[in-house]
Amino acid sequence: MYWVLNLENECPQLKEQAILVPWLLWRLWKNRNELLFKDREFGVEEVLRRVKEDAAEWQMRKEENRNSENIMAKQTNGKWRSPPAQWVKCNTDAAWQSDGHLCGLGWVLRNDKSRVLWIGARALPKLKNVLEAELEALRWAVIMMSRFNYKKIIFESDAKSLIDLLNKDEDWPSLRPSLQDIRAKLQLFEEVKFQYTPRGGNSVADRVARESLSFTNYDPKLYSVVPSWLKNSVDLEYGL
Repeated sequence: MYWVLNLENECPQLKEQAILVPWLLWRLWKNRNELLFKDREFGVEEVLRRVKEDAAEWQMRKEENRNSENIMAKQTNGKWRSPPAQWVKCNTDAAWQSDGHLCGLGWVLRNDKSRVLWIGARALPKLKNVLEAELEALRWAVIMMSRFNYKKIIFESDAKSLIDLLNKDEDWPSLRPSLQDIRAKLQLFEEVKFQYTPRGGNSVADRVARESLSFTNYDPKLYSVVPSWLKNSVDLEYGL
């Protein structure tokens, strides 16, 4: 047991696997209770899938807590920057509440002159965790950008776990359909980049996602003009 709990110290090369150890033990304990009290069994693949999902959700929550604690510093250090000439940048975000029944998706597209071109907002029935919501926001943005026929685009998010997932070409079984959908659409662009930004550089997309929680239906909404409820956020991000 000592070796298992100290795997990262004993074998530094197994750092990624060591992160999963606490969640594996927790999931085994939960499965034991399921077997004893509900006569339910889970196979090895199912257990490992859930362990990875638990670890990913915990990492996302940890990053969100860190962002909340350091929000002022991040707003100072994380500033939105325009893309290179001939490129556009699409910032995405999701609003997910543990005690709510909806999640909100938002994205904002701007050109190399910092001009807002399009804004997308929609509400969805609550997804399982923050990572799934962030991924769905990005997937929707990728689909829309491919339809708009933009060729050189940067997709930017404050969800570091999500950006790492895409840049490292990793695969999570529960996220596989959405990841495959995104990767299939990437062939329609000439050049694509996935980029992380601190929350301060993603404030407009964050505002759009939070506004989506107030929608009374699941119909997606597109804006080619900045709506009144978003104008202050856009001005603040530009320092106006």
